[in-house]
Amino acid sequence: APKLKPKRSKKEDKPVCPIPPPDLPPKFRQLIVEEMGGKGVVLVIQKTIFYSDINLTASHFSIPFSQVKTHDFLNEAEAKELTGKNPMQEWLLDPSMKGTSITFNKWVMGSSSLYVLTNTWNPVVKKNQLKKGDMVQLWSFQVNSLLCFALVKL
Repeated sequence: APKLKPKRSKKEDKPVCPIPPPDLPPKFRQLIVEEMGGKGVVLVIQKTIFYSDINLTASHFSIPFSQVKTHDFLNEAEAKELTGKNPMQEWLLDPSMKGTSITFNKWVMGSSSLYVLTNTWNPVVKKNQLKKGDMVQLWSFQVNSLLCFALVKL
């Protein structure tokens, strides 16, 4: 009878190369941590800009739950606020390192949920010439226990 090889799991076939988590660019880190006193810098999402993110009539940046790196960037009160369908006014540091007030919200669409940045999103797109296909990272951090975001264009 032919000898059967013991089954190996697929995981064993792949060499283990841990992908280091991306790091916030030094100029952003300096501004956020040293100049603004920001703490708890966390990568929320790294994604490619889609047409819906730059569509002027949609006027929002979508952050699908399925692509969020960690949901720990929200404290309990913030998570509760969003669950209660209350949009929150937050501070966004855009790719040009200029700050703007932006609305952060949670949308539930059927069985999927997503976070969104709305209201002043279109001026951010325009000012930073964001276009479909651009790769961006959205980072969160706290300044005096207030939730803030930094959008980095890669």
